[in-house]
Amino acid sequence: MTAITMGSNANAFSIFFGRIAHVRCWAYLGMIAGMAAMAMFAGNGYVEDEYIFQLFSMQSATWMAGGGVIGAGYALTTSKDKFRAFRFSEILVPWIDGAVLMVALMGVYTLFEPAEAMISYEDQSNLFSGNVVMTMNVMMLFSALCYIAYLFAPDSFMGKLGTATAWIGVYAGGSALLLRWYESYLLMGGDIGHAPVSNLYEVFILLFCVICVIYLTLESRHKARGLGAFVMPIVAAGIFFAIWLESIGQSDIKPLVPALQSYWMKIHVPLNFVGYGAFAVACAAGMAWLLRNRIEERNPNARILSALPSLKQLDSLSYKSVAVGFPAFTLATILGAAWAAEAWGGYWSWDPKETWALIVWLVYGAYLHARFSHGLQGKTLAWWCVLGFLVTIFCFVGVNMYLSGLHSYGQLT
Repeated sequence: MTAITMGSNANAFSIFFGRIAHVRCWAYLGMIAGMAAMAMFAGNGYVEDEYIFQLFSMQSATWMAGGGVIGAGYALTTSKDKFRAFRFSEILVPWIDGAVLMVALMGVYTLFEPAEAMISYEDQSNLFSGNVVMTMNVMMLFSALCYIAYLFAPDSFMGKLGTATAWIGVYAGGSALLLRWYESYLLMGGDIGHAPVSNLYEVFILLFCVICVIYLTLESRHKARGLGAFVMPIVAAGIFFAIWLESIGQSDIKPLVPALQSYWMKIHVPLNFVGYGAFAVACAAGMAWLLRNRIEERNPNARILSALPSLKQLDSLSYKSVAVGFPAFTLATILGAAWAAEAWGGYWSWDPKETWALIVWLVYGAYLHARFSHGLQGKTLAWWCVLGFLVTIFCFVGVNMYLSGLHSYGQLT
């Protein structure tokens, strides 16, 4: 995105730029403030098991509309001579638009849910979220093929098709998670309703979406479409694993164990997967760096090089990805310790999951230290990103599947 200027006719009437974006952004923020105000002051206040339904009530519409009007009113009072200050809104409003679209899609999907008499906890195969997840799988797998084809035909439309289908997959996956959240309240009288981040199957969907969003943002800003041929195959491998999980009955919505019945879950888990997703993109950039370096040594005129970002750009992209993931993973670890103190009475217990999370943190902390303090670049850090992600995979999947401990609720059942 380019900065808006008063003389820019092309963007003067765009809903994503300038005053219109500014008003929309603050209206969104006002609506979010209205939701928070409703939780604190309306009726019985925030009730976790009911709040998701309260958001679709007339009461919620009133509070959100009030907040939106106040936010829009504030934005309209902003002087025109502060046009450049709208940059904040121009950055933020597309993300909120995306979130709103996912919620809207979820609302549409609810119309296709089976009748209440046909919904059963024992057999969840007729829930509509399964169809949406399958759409996500198809789109992301097709995107991986398109990006690989783009490497060998960089002048074709395959790259744009890969980007488009990856975005479709993101919206399908995000709205599917929201739909599973809604569906969890349809089962067993709503007694098992919870955020869809409680088992391997659900967090894999979240991971796919996070990886794609981080990569697609970097692709858009740095014109690095060739990197998709390394990112999306990682997502594709995860999709096949998730399909296997579904085939062995791990996709069902199940009641939360006592340790997970906490608001911390909604904060700690997503932040963790922002870290995992960013590390996956860094790994892809590392693999692309190693491949390009090898091709340049053997055939500097190879056509595939025109589709790949330069070595310097790939090195920068891997660093930017780690720079996104490391703070998120650090904060997730700190919040996880606070959650552990609340659930188990201690901040740290050297549980296998905690131990491997610390190892992952040290791996990427050392990466940043080596880059800043010792000036390392190139092949060493490319391999570091690749091997570091293998450690991350074991922390994420291996510990859950093969090691026991306080986090044993994450194991296959």
